[in-house]
Amino acid sequence: MSQPEEKTLKLRKPVKLGSDDSEVVYDKLDLREPTAGELDKATSTGGSNIGIGIVLIHLVSGLPKSAIEKLSQRDFTEANEYLAGFTDDGQTESATQSPT
Repeated sequence: MSQPEEKTLKLRKPVKLGSDDSEVVYDKLDLREPTAGELDKATSTGGSNIGIGIVLIHLVSGLPKSAIEKLSQRDFTEANEYLAGFTDDGQTESATQSPT
């Protein structure tokens, strides 16, 4: 099964930043295949796997990093698994193709 090029993830628990008139509510993540540069930036953070995931979701979705840090575990996991699927699918397709 191939990975969809884009995915909108409706958040189970919307993330709120700011307060009163300046409050911004994020209720979805628009995700797509990460670029090589985004992968490089995320992995060069030198952090944990969770830290790398936060940075990558931030770069791909365009949402502030502070909003990504407030995602529920299930939303974070779903977004992370979607982005990881591009790497897994790419390796699987290359490995399963027979030479011509």
